[in-house]
Amino acid sequence: MDFFPSIDNVRQEKTYEMSLYRIKERFFADLRNRPLSFVFSKWILEKTPYIFSGNKIKEIEWRERLSTELEVDSHSLSIIGSAALGFSLNPNKNFRYYDKISDIDIAIISHHHFEIGWNYLRSLGADYYDLSRKQKVSVEDHRTRLIYWGTLATDNILSMMPFGKLWFNALQKASKDDPVNNRDINVRLYRDH
Repeated sequence: MDFFPSIDNVRQEKTYEMSLYRIKERFFADLRNRPLSFVFSKWILEKTPYIFSGNKIKEIEWRERLSTELEVDSHSLSIIGSAALGFSLNPNKNFRYYDKISDIDIAIISHHHFEIGWNYLRSLGADYYDLSRKQKVSVEDHRTRLIYWGTLATDNILSMMPFGKLWFNALQKASKDDPVNNRDINVRLYRDH
């Protein structure tokens, strides 16, 4: 067993880091010099996500399978975050590079599912008191902040939603596909663009 990486492995890692560094620099140059709508289109909506290593066909096939399972239009589903760009857009994470422990973040734009989720949260009534502490915190965050912005963060409340079981099973299935390879998939549901 080798305790030290081979020179070839070190070179590969350095090349990988330099490639991501250049991608990140180009992204920030666009962010400084281009309209936000251009940056969003170029780097998120119309780009093959980083996780697919430039293989557009594989990305389309994966997205089509997942969107069919979720019962949403495939064009309303976008991979976001470090799996899309190769690095996180979160300054609190120091724009960390996508790595072996990174999860997959997906944005789904569905007025239909948003309305179902929003109506469910509004009508919880006394069932609110049966929720776990984590779920209660998440429900309050939705009531005070996220709903205002037209967003449902499903990570702590998906199991509660009327479509939760269907989506949970679809996400579990999609997480086993290459190149996701058993990474967690988190969904943000948006009311509209």
